[in-house]
Amino acid sequence: MDDDTDDVPIPEQARELLTGMRIGYLSTSRRDGHLGVVPVGVVCDGDVVKFSSQEATEKVRSLRRDPRVTLCVPDPADATRYVEVRGVAEVENDDDRTFINWVAREFMGADEYPHESPTVRRVVVTVHPRRISMPRVHGG
Repeated sequence: MDDDTDDVPIPEQARELLTGMRIGYLSTSRRDGHLGVVPVGVVCDGDVVKFSSQEATEKVRSLRRDPRVTLCVPDPADATRYVEVRGVAEVENDDDRTFINWVAREFMGADEYPHESPTVRRVVVTVHPRRISMPRVHGG
């Protein structure tokens, strides 16, 4: 399998760190050539990782220009444990807000996403993993 063009499955050990809604740190390549890192709420969906974003953000503009990403999701109980997903992002419109409202129902106990007007345009970003890594645990 060519690591640069084919999705790789998410190993069970990594999947454990991606259970539920987690905060991950997304790195993108900005227009000026620098890297940008922002926190995003991510969910694992099979062998991909998804998050929602307002469409009018630098992060989405960067992803549309260059879809290569790195996503680091730390264990909330132990920041020395984390999963790093390097891959390619696919950006799709969420015009009817299906995904963000699912997030609201599943993780926030609300029927609709409560933190903005429903007229705000949103996208769903799907990260297709190309490489996945986790730190090795060293016994002492």
